[in-house]
Amino acid sequence: MKKILVVAVFVLALMLTACGGSNKVTLNVTATDEGYDSTTYTVPAGAQVTLNMTNNGVLEHEFAILKLGEHVTPPFGEKDEDKILWELDGVEAGTTKSDTFTAPTEPGEYDVICGIPGHIEKGMVATLIVK
Repeated sequence: MKKILVVAVFVLALMLTACGGSNKVTLNVTATDEGYDSTTYTVPAGAQVTLNMTNNGVLEHEFAILKLGEHVTPPFGEKDEDKILWELDGVEAGTTKSDTFTAPTEPGEYDVICGIPGHIEKGMVATLIVK
């Protein structure tokens, strides 16, 4: 009986791995003072996402994901802070900064912005597609 249980656990572990039991992804983003390196980024729903953001600009930047259905009308300000789902902020010029977040479980298109004043107006916007 013990042998059957061990085999069953092993088979279950293999099935979970084959079905994406390890749901981790890496998202590499490059920012300049004109915008992000892509207008869209795609991640699986519920995935553990490691975001590596390289700032090739001369100004500080951030990568802020808004809640589903939320949008910002420039200028970004205190009125918009509660719209943020997750953010990587304080990416200094000439550096790379990383952090991890859990992607939303609800599929959809989430606005991404740089919330530093004046940066949305310069094109620092993108879309995070959650599938």
